[in-house]
Amino acid sequence: MVWTDRRHCLQALLAAGAVAAWPRRARACEVIASTLRITHPWTRGTAPGATEAPLFVRFDEVRLSDRLIGLSTPIAAGARLSDAAPGTPLDLPIPRGSVVDLAENGRHIVLTGLTRPVRFGLAFGLEFLFEQAGPVQADLSVDFPALRFL
Repeated sequence: MVWTDRRHCLQALLAAGAVAAWPRRARACEVIASTLRITHPWTRGTAPGATEAPLFVRFDEVRLSDRLIGLSTPIAAGARLSDAAPGTPLDLPIPRGSVVDLAENGRHIVLTGLTRPVRFGLAFGLEFLFEQAGPVQADLSVDFPALRFL
């Protein structure tokens, strides 16, 4: 009887190991802050000599209204919203229950004063500063090469 119990136990462990080793769909980089979820901050590579780069990100699962009031990364001196005048401080309201998509085809964040070239395939540290959630660490990935216009 003990042998049967061991055999069933071993079979269960092997089955659990097989499930754990099964390939899973890759998930976008996400960070859960105290007030919201931040999903996949990314940018494109930049052309040589570029001084600005766009930053795209999604804020959702907003449990408490918050504001994005700052952002820092070692690759840029500052940041502003794409529809704000240069030099305007970052200030993005994020209402409770909303989904805020800062995307290529609309409003987004502009990293200003680039300190180095931004190359496809790299990742950099990124810190969002929220009014309620405070500082939140994330990774900024460079997902696509620079756009080239002919």
